[in-house]
Amino acid sequence: MKISYYRAILTSVIVLIFSSALYPQDTSYHSIATQKIQNMIKTGKAPVFTIQLSFFYDVGLMDMASDDNTTFRKDDFLNGRNFGTRYGIGGVIIGKIALHKAGNIRLNIISAYNRFQSDLIISSSPDGKVSYNVFSWGLGIENCFTPDRRFKPFIGFELLGSLISGDATINTDTTSLSLKIKNSFRFGAAINFGFEYAVARSFGFNLGIKFTNANLFLKESKTSSNPGEIYLNDKTVTPKIPYSGWKQFFYASFTAGVNIYFRAKHKK
Repeated sequence: MKISYYRAILTSVIVLIFSSALYPQDTSYHSIATQKIQNMIKTGKAPVFTIQLSFFYDVGLMDMASDDNTTFRKDDFLNGRNFGTRYGIGGVIIGKIALHKAGNIRLNIISAYNRFQSDLIISSSPDGKVSYNVFSWGLGIENCFTPDRRFKPFIGFELLGSLISGDATINTDTTSLSLKIKNSFRFGAAINFGFEYAVARSFGFNLGIKFTNANLFLKESKTSSNPGEIYLNDKTVTPKIPYSGWKQFFYASFTAGVNIYFRAKHKK
């Protein structure tokens, strides 16, 4: 019985070996994925030039954060402790020029506008209000990690020149004082992170976040001959003058917008 049992097992093994040799299994793949999925990881052609239009929602940081409750306080504003506001909106147009054939290093030419207002998001303060207009122009360098694909993450650095002006109203028990904040030019810098996604050969959208310090250089505090006007007054001076103090015009911007690509080719 035992001999017959082992003979049966040996016969089965021999049959399996020969059947495998005579009828080999086809283990090749005709396609590892659909063509659409394959094209998502295939390279195309990076755009030579890109126009990016984005809109901002701004949140002030450091001395742009007003007080702890983000409310305008006339004493803080008068003594130069902060800029008296936090929230803003704005927009930017950027021309992105590929500096070589691969297209991942891009020179950015920037023109932007931001509007900050102490009563933009929160209720008006009984102490008054303040607003700022910030016109900025600059040059930047950007690394786009996958410029020849639909999904294009990037990181960038910018040098900016900004013209900052505004208006303020300071309320007292009996009167209301209106002040014009005169144009003040400052140099600053920004870093930004985000991504683009090309939905077509020539069109896409973008999302990102940007951190800007608009007055790194050329801080200045001085008085005006007109009592209804003041300057940005973002530097500590001796003797102290009203509204002056060391302040950073620093804010974060959440960005979203569209891109137009020139001479690009993306897999469909």
